Amino acid sequence: MSTRISSEDATRLGDGQPVDDETPDAVGAFPRLTDAQVATLETGGTRRSVHAGEVLIRAGTRSSDFFVILSGKVAIIDEGAEDGERRILRLHGPGRFLGELGLLEDQVAFFTAEAIEDGEVLVVPAERVRELVAHDLVLSDLILRAYLVRRHLLIGLGSGFRIIGSCYSPDTLRLREFAMRNRLPHKWIDLEQDERAEQLLQSLGVTPEDTPVVIWHGEKVLRNPTNAELARIVGLPVPDAAHDVCDLVVVGAGPAGLAASVYGSSDGLNTVTLESIAAGGQASTSSRIENYLGFPAGISGAELAERAVIQAGKFGTRLLVPHHATFALLTMSRSR
Repeated sequence: MSTRISSEDATRLGDGQPVDDETPDAVGAFPRLTDAQVATLETGGTRRSVHAGEVLIRAGTRSSDFFVILSGKVAIIDEGAEDGERRILRLHGPGRFLGELGLLEDQVAFFTAEAIEDGEVLVVPAERVRELVAHDLVLSDLILRAYLVRRHLLIGLGSGFRIIGSCYSPDTLRLREFAMRNRLPHKWIDLEQDERAEQLLQSLGVTPEDTPVVIWHGEKVLRNPTNAELARIVGLPVPDAAHDVCDLVVVGAGPAGLAASVYGSSDGLNTVTLESIAAGGQASTSSRIENYLGFPAGISGAELAERAVIQAGKFGTRLLVPHHATFALLTMSRSR
């Protein structure tokens, strides 16, 4: 898993592109920063040298830094492949920045970023980048747009964790829905249809009766985890404390709930938003919303949800997924 990439053991990207060629930016996912933008990020950042084989971001861990490549090249690697091999997804050169949506939402990384040449990077604390996204209009649009598209591409490539289970299993359907609704990069391996499924289970010491299982980082196996267990391992904010006191509790993180969260927290209220499945509600499943105020050209439900979550977080809202609310009716009696 930690073998250094070389031209001998990995000469081509997953799409057949030579490993020496930088991945083209056809959909706006990999923009190149201008010198002025790099200078803006450099305020509060640090330049440092990197060497071939050095890991900048490791799958399964939170990254506290935003990286801009100043010289050299960095490969984006999927380490969760069923055959145990490391799959090179992208290759980036000078002027490009690393990361995806999880950096802004404090999730763990779903990929590994490794230098394949000696070079130099600009390291900026993630908190500084979150501040820029919240206040710098140009950089905000550039970074947020790239991160949203990158998350979409990761999902399409089947990166991230694996779900192995039967299409007839209610728990398999539950895990798949949770992953899809929360826009988490993953791949489903159908126990009924995929010939590799049983062999993969055997290699992990898992029987078909133990499914569904979630394979994390190619090694860790979760047997029929709850939604909360899956959320915790990928970094979604699941509360650990049994009791919490706040000014405002918003139940439901659909568009209306997220709007209420933004309004409440922006007015200084200690706001917690509870959602049982995924932020964005039913709207997040729409491929295109054309009648939402402020987006005359339309917007995808997933992008609307992610932008709202980041905006609410900007003002301090704590979004807890998955979480349920229980209401108790208190009555008071007055003695006569």
